Order: sequence, then structure tokens, then C-alpha cells
Amino acid sequence: MTKGSPTRLILAFALPMLAGSILQQFYNLVDSIVVSWGVGVNAFASIGCTSSMNFFVIGFITGLTQGFSILISQYFGAKNMEGMRKSIAMSVCLSAVSVVVVSLSAALSSEGILTLMQTPDIYMEDAVLYSRIVYGCVGCLVFYNMTSSILRAVGDSRNPLIAIILSTIMNIGLDLLFVMVFHWGVAGAAIATAISQVMAMCYNLVVMRRLEILRLSRTDFRLDFSMMRKMLVMGIPMAFQNSVTALGVMILQGVVNSLGALYSAAYAAGCRVVNIIQQPNATFGMAMTTFSGQNLGAGKLDRIRKGVMRCIGINLIICTGLCLCMIFFSKPIAGLIVGFGETEIIQEASNYMVFLSLFLWVLGLLWPYRSALQGMGRTVMPMLSGGLELAIRISLVLTLPLFMGFWGVMTAEVSAWAGATIMLVIDYYLVIHKLKHTANLNQGLLKKQKAPERVPVTASEHS
Repeated sequence: MTKGSPTRLILAFALPMLAGSILQQFYNLVDSIVVSWGVGVNAFASIGCTSSMNFFVIGFITGLTQGFSILISQYFGAKNMEGMRKSIAMSVCLSAVSVVVVSLSAALSSEGILTLMQTPDIYMEDAVLYSRIVYGCVGCLVFYNMTSSILRAVGDSRNPLIAIILSTIMNIGLDLLFVMVFHWGVAGAAIATAISQVMAMCYNLVVMRRLEILRLSRTDFRLDFSMMRKMLVMGIPMAFQNSVTALGVMILQGVVNSLGALYSAAYAAGCRVVNIIQQPNATFGMAMTTFSGQNLGAGKLDRIRKGVMRCIGINLIICTGLCLCMIFFSKPIAGLIVGFGETEIIQEASNYMVFLSLFLWVLGLLWPYRSALQGMGRTVMPMLSGGLELAIRISLVLTLPLFMGFWGVMTAEVSAWAGATIMLVIDYYLVIHKLKHTANLNQGLLKKQKAPERVPVTASEHS
């Protein structure tokens, strides 16, 4: 990541990761289709009602592990292999503790949260069952994501892609078996996903054992509280940022639920598709985390700036194509998810997909700037931008739907994106300017120290 064309490197690194992200979202979509066609649209909507709550819980803990991988990436960029291995070991320890605390808390509180979100009664039983299974198995997802993040931090995005391909194939097969053959309903879909994530994690672990630079020893696992503190300083803001964003989405979900079961189902279907079309922005942003982390470690600030601009250009091209796809194909896609006979749900889901796709370009800016800041270890402002996003989303979603209905929910969503993006853009350029100024000062001091002392010339030497 520190040498060669930034565009080529970002594409080579991000494309396998993008394929993996889309596949991961794809098997979430397959879950929905199998449940919708195999059990019914109510069961599908029940899973949809848990999505924002799942985002809150899983987003928190995956934010932690992504934050931990920043330090790994910086050690790798600085060629400090011993520090990198130690940081991997500490990441494992911190993640294990986090999984236990978060999964237990989430499983015990899920029913109360769903009630606060005004989940319709016809969806409640399946929603509670699905969420508790997901939270009980959250460690599978966390350690899969952590091992993938570690491999990406050292520049390997190919093997995480292979892992997710294998996982997707297994998940689809188990979905069909558990839901269609065994008739386990929403529980079958949740269990199928957990098993497939375990398989992906095991594949990543095998790959890591084969790479000498990632081969850990017992001494690496000796607790280093100083390093753990550094990792938490990076991880907690990212976890908080994800959770703050998710909290706004949970409130938004509650408002949608209050509009009626029709809109709950339409929102669930629309979100499944919007989550997929957001993946290019998110994935190229994640690539910028590794790119900026390694180049900061190597002291190459100009490459970071160039990489961010290349990443934005790629995102904007992709966003244009995806928007056109949604304009022409959103209704058939919605029909495939909920069943072609659900005409009202299809119409509202299509409106949601098209409206949000028109503003995808905002996320095309947000993700590269936020990820570049995080890769440089500046995690506080991205966290605060999440707070601003929450404030905008809540204030608008509690007012606009009173006048605009479901359209008010959509407007609140894209307005929150815009507010956070403006804040991140300003902070990014301030940080780059500050780092550049500091680097120039250090370079000037170094030149002065290396400059030879001038020997005074006497008058006799002139004669």
C-alpha cells in the first residue's frame, strides 16, 4: 500500500473485499427470500424488525475489532512485525471479553427493546426468537470479522473473499435445509448463518497459521495493558460511532413500525437492497483505513491525500450506475423478496430504494473521509460525526413523518448522511494540514542537525 499507483492498489485490495461484502449481504438477502417464500411475509418482516437492533449490537462489537486492526495495520506499515503480532494477540483477548459481555446483555434485553420500538404484535414472537439466537452466536461473527480484518491489515484481501464465498454457499444450502425441509422457521435461518460464519472463521485461522508473520506464540499473549489501552482508544470511538448511528436507525425503525405493518414490511425489504448497494462505498472506505494506516506508518502523507481522491472518484462512478439500476429494477427486486402478489409493499419498498439511491453519492464522500481519519488514528471526530448523524436523524424522523409519512423517514435518513459528511470533510483537511505542517517542521529540524558547521574564515586566510 506504500508503493505504486494508489488507484491500482485500492482497486486490487478493495475488489475482493467488495465481492466478500456483497456476498455477505447477498446471503442475508437469501435468508429473507427463503423465509419469505418458505414461511411467509410476516416471518420475513419479523426478521426485518430486528435489523436495526442487530446493527446496534453487532455494529458496536465489530467497531471495536475494526479499531483494534488499525494498530495492526500501522505496525505492519512501520515494518514492526513483533509489535504487529503482539497487537493481534491483544485483539483476540479484548474481543473475547467483549463478546461475552455484549452477547449476554443483548440477549436478555432484546424483547424489551423490540417493545420500545413498537414492533407490531404479529411480528414480535419470531423477532424475539431470531434476535436471541443471533446474539447467542455473535461470537461467530465477531471472530470471523476479526480474522478477516487482520488479514486485510497485512494486505491480504483475497483469502477473506474465499472464506466468504465458501460461507455463502454453505449458508444458502443450510437455509434451504433448515427452513424448507426441517421447517425450523426464522430460527433455522439464524442457525444457518451462525454455522456458515464459524466455517469462514476456521478458514481464516488456517490461512493465518500458514503465514509466518501472523504465527503467534505464547509470549505474544502475555497481557500488555499499555497496548490494550491504545487499542481501546481506537476501538471504543469506532464502536460508539457504529452504535450511535444504529441508535438513530432503531428510532427510525420505531417510527416506521408506528406507521403500520405495511410500512414495516416495505422498510425491511428496502433495507435489504439498500444495504447491498451501499457496500461499494463502505468497502472502498474500509480499504482507505488500511491504506491510510500503512502510509501514515511509512510517513507518506501525500499518498494518503491522493488515495482519498482516487477512492472518491471510484465511488461516484459506481453510485451513478447503482442509482440507474434502482430506477429501472427496484420493483422486480422488491417482488422477488416479498412475493409478487404484495403490490402495496412492493410500491413502498421501491420508493425507498429509488429515493435513497439518488443520494448514494453522499456516502461516496462520507466513507473515504471517515475511514482515512480512522486509519490515521483520528477516531474521535468520526465518533462525533456519528453523534451529529444521530441528532439529525432523530430530530427529523420525529417531525417529518407527521407531514410527509414514509417519505419523511427517507428524507431524515439522507439528511443525516449529509450532516455527518460535511463534518468529516472539514476535519479531514484540518488533520492533513496539521500533519503536513508537523512533518515539514521535523524535516527542517533534521536538516539543521545534519548541516556542517561553518568554520570562520580569518583575515590571514584571505591574503
